[in-house]
Amino acid sequence: MNLIALLQHFDTILFQFLNHLIAHPLWDGFWVIITTQKYWMAPLLAVWIALLWKGGRRDRIAALLVLLAIGASDVISARVLKPGIGRVRPCHALENVRLLVSCGGRHGFPSSHAANAFAAASTLAFFYRRYSRYFFAAALLVGLSRIFVGVHYPGDVLGGFILGSLCALLLLWLHQKLLRKSLDFFNFF
Repeated sequence: MNLIALLQHFDTILFQFLNHLIAHPLWDGFWVIITTQKYWMAPLLAVWIALLWKGGRRDRIAALLVLLAIGASDVISARVLKPGIGRVRPCHALENVRLLVSCGGRHGFPSSHAANAFAAASTLAFFYRRYSRYFFAAALLVGLSRIFVGVHYPGDVLGGFILGSLCALLLLWLHQKLLRKSLDFFNFF
């Protein structure tokens, strides 16, 4: 068994453990709410608009970078990596998946939900360190929800977490470089 097949085997076992053995009908509604964008998009959009409209310079920069980080992670995951890697979602590949929502497209690596959640959490944690545990807890719940509703393997979610974090870190690094350059420019005068 090669390394990729071995990883897939362990990922399937972990998926089945989470999706079947520890999942419980009492929690199903919770996971569906966490994973369904229509339930949390309006409050998040309201906070984002408040940052832009009522916030200071730092808040507006945070709002802009969150949008860019989510956009980058979403495009890279959905348009580049999923079709390029071609890993089939468990709800398309396995029998007896506890599927609580629509299965979605055929390919699942990396999870775009997880990537976008971690891109937002990583960016916001940079600007609002005091609340970082809440940002990452929410992102972790989004990622776990994708397993419990039956549409992603744990490896898909982990890949999403890594991709989202990398997108945020790259944008934050670029922001810091541009900020330093612009400050140097203004200090010249």
